[in-house]
Amino acid sequence: MRTLIVWTGSVLLLLGGAGLASAQDTARAIIERAVKVHGGAEALARIHADKVKFKGTLVLRGHTVPFVAETTMQLPTQYKHVIETNDGVSKTTIVHIINGDKVYVTINSQPLKLDGAALSEIRTGLEVQRAQRLLPLLQDKSYQLAVLDEIKVNDRPALGVQVTGRGRKELRLYFDKEIGLLVRAEFKLDDGKGKQVRQHYFFGNFKDIGGCKRFTKVKAYRDGKEIMEAELLDAKTFDKIDEAEFAKP
Repeated sequence: MRTLIVWTGSVLLLLGGAGLASAQDTARAIIERAVKVHGGAEALARIHADKVKFKGTLVLRGHTVPFVAETTMQLPTQYKHVIETNDGVSKTTIVHIINGDKVYVTINSQPLKLDGAALSEIRTGLEVQRAQRLLPLLQDKSYQLAVLDEIKVNDRPALGVQVTGRGRKELRLYFDKEIGLLVRAEFKLDDGKGKQVRQHYFFGNFKDIGGCKRFTKVKAYRDGKEIMEAELLDAKTFDKIDEAEFAKP
C-alpha cells in the first residue's frame, strides 16, 4: 500500500507541480511503474525473443469460428504470426511475416499480394506487440509519449499513455490505476474503403510466467463489435530465434 501511495503521490506531483515535468515525463512514469509491475526491466528484457500460442474464436462474416494462433517475435523488427481457423468444413492457415522492411503473407501456402491497408494493419500488429513489451517505449527514443485522460476499464480507473513517433499510427495504452497492469490497447486502422475503424484490445487474467506478468485472456473489438476472444496456451522465451523462422515462405 505504501508503494501505491508513494507512486500516486509522485504522479499527482508530476501532473500538478507547477509545470515541473512535461507530459512526456509523466507518461514515462506510468510506463516505468508498469515495467516494475510486469516483472521488472531485467525480466522483461529476456522476452525480446519469444513464441506465444493462443486459442479462441474469431467472428468472420457474422459467424464464430475457432482458431489457434502462434506469434513469434524477435525485437526489434522480426515478427511471424500463424493462425489456423477451422469452421468444421474447411481449415485455413494464414501466415504473416515481417522481417525488417520485408512483409510476406500466405493463405494455405499461397502468396498473397497486399494492398496498402493490409500492409498497414500487419505493421501495426508489430508495433502493438513491441509496445506491449513496455521496455521499448522507454529505450527507443523515437517513441513520443503523452498522458491521456483517465478512463474506466472493466469499471476500474485506468491511466492512459499515447504512443506516437516516426510515422507510427497513434497507439493508446491504458494501465489499471491501482495495480499498474496493461489492461487495454487501442488504435485506428484503414478499412480498405477510405474509412478509419478503431480497434480495441482488452487484456486480463494475468499470471506469472517465467518471472513476468503476462495476460492469459484477451478480447478484441472493432468499432465496438467483438471480433476475437482468446486464451493463452503456451509462452516460451529464447536467447535467439533462428533467422530462418522469418524467411520468405
